[in-house]
Amino acid sequence: MLKEAKRKKYVKDRDEMRKLPVEKQKEIQKLAARYLSTIKSVIIDTHFSIATECGYLPGLPAHVLKELKPDLLISIEADPTKVFERRKKDAGRNRDNDTIDSIRMHTEINRNYAVSYSSSAGCPFMIVMNEEGKADEAAKKISSVIGSQGKGK
Repeated sequence: MLKEAKRKKYVKDRDEMRKLPVEKQKEIQKLAARYLSTIKSVIIDTHFSIATECGYLPGLPAHVLKELKPDLLISIEADPTKVFERRKKDAGRNRDNDTIDSIRMHTEINRNYAVSYSSSAGCPFMIVMNEEGKADEAAKKISSVIGSQGKGK
């Protein structure tokens, strides 16, 4: 999505994406979904919802799910307090002034969206915790689940 938004000169960096008008975000979602659906095997890193000035925008709306036909949805999460601390240390990004409570609420909203997407797509949804200093463990769990998905086909 970022590549397409830059190509169209809508944004200069990823932090501007969530501030685009909703219609432009939808346009870019559609273009990205079409492109990604042409690739045989793909892992997509996305947000299940995007906090915008007018509310939460679905990250995988129905038309995107229809194009992608996912086999598995995974939410990689961390404790909201840790997310808040990590963001405060990240001087290289232009982040919103989120609070721990707003991060917690966005995590809950993402989960709700993910359950809906899972139901619509007929695929499993799982949560993997990205605990401080344990990224390798999270990656192994994801790799294992992705590997087991292919064995059933």
